[in-house]
Amino acid sequence: MIFPDRNMSEIKFNPTVGYFITMNPGYAGRQELPENLKVQFRGVCMMVPDRREIMKTFLATSGYTTMDDLSIKFNIVYKQCEEQLSKQRHYDFGLRNIKSVLRQAGNILRERLENMREKEGKVPDQDLLIKIEEELMYKALKDMNLSKLVKDDVGLFTSLLDDVFVNQYKKNVPDKEVREHSEE
Repeated sequence: MIFPDRNMSEIKFNPTVGYFITMNPGYAGRQELPENLKVQFRGVCMMVPDRREIMKTFLATSGYTTMDDLSIKFNIVYKQCEEQLSKQRHYDFGLRNIKSVLRQAGNILRERLENMREKEGKVPDQDLLIKIEEELMYKALKDMNLSKLVKDDVGLFTSLLDDVFVNQYKKNVPDKEVREHSEE
């Protein structure tokens, strides 16, 4: 290919190299690529990622043994939040937020297991581990999202969490922290 410059120099292309441009049409804060550049690239259709599989994989790599059940619950909570909570510009129930919640859930699981090893000299048995993992997932979801919600959505969010994480609801009634936050 000849590139139009002063010398009309030739540019050799390497057929094993590709350039990929990710376009997010309508994404807040982004500008569209001009038409004269768009025509230079071939479009490729993408599909919406399977959030539950991403959640499941991240939970597994963080050390969770109940990743199947927890990924289903997490996915349900976020789908319900997107559908039922009020539409606010700062609400984010997408992959970035999912990754932040999962990172936090992994951190608190490692902390809890390390504390149990230090105090008791062993890791918990499978039945206790299942309860701990659900408790920590509930806590991570609540801690990472509650502060971002407007007052009117706090009650709905906590009821969504409690409906999905039934065992945690029974354990945490009444939740003083949530009550205080909703009264502000």
